[in-house]
Amino acid sequence: MLAKDFVLYNLTILMSCNVLGLVISILPIYFKRLLKYRIQNKKIDSKVFYSRLPLICFNIFSVALLSSVGLYLIFPIFDSSLEFQPFVILIQLLAILFADDFFFYFLHRWMHENKYLLKKVHSVHHRAFSPLALEYLYVHPFEWMMGYTGPFIGIALISVFSPVNCWAFWIYMLVRNIHELEIHSGFKSTISHWIPFWGENEHHDLHHAKLNGNYSSTFKIWDQIFGTIMKED
Repeated sequence: MLAKDFVLYNLTILMSCNVLGLVISILPIYFKRLLKYRIQNKKIDSKVFYSRLPLICFNIFSVALLSSVGLYLIFPIFDSSLEFQPFVILIQLLAILFADDFFFYFLHRWMHENKYLLKKVHSVHHRAFSPLALEYLYVHPFEWMMGYTGPFIGIALISVFSPVNCWAFWIYMLVRNIHELEIHSGFKSTISHWIPFWGENEHHDLHHAKLNGNYSSTFKIWDQIFGTIMKED
């Protein structure tokens, strides 16, 4: 497989997930019966959501561009044979997810505890008190740029020991993007409750509602370890 093909497949995953996110976002706007499945009982203002789409779209295409360039440059550390090795894929997938979320936890917590960053950067994301799925990318561009460091740390650590399996990275992209859409959807969790340490929708939605605590995303174990888990009143 060539580097351009690897990047193209990654872009396909990224853009497909965000098209899905747009659909999930507008469903409760036009189908009011779905509101009973949302965590927060708050009215959805469609005008506000649509006014946020320009920044969301800018971030989507910026992420696509920057990640494509980055992945193209580091392609030599990936295993381009496309050999499907289930055990290797599972171990590397978990390694990237844990490295990414561990980094995200402290980055996210720092953006709340540093008053300057909270006011100038992270407050943009928190204008969505009861978010819709695609608002996971309603953020200051500097925020997602910092956040993208996490998975590259995981990839770099894996590459020290072995080539990074392309399938592991593609599955990571799919899981991470779908999970971000899910926890920002505002809908009540279904199967997430049954996955150990998994950050379910209610965990992150409570963070948006109350702003402090519940800083982790994929694995809520970090909040449990570092004492920042929040409980509903």
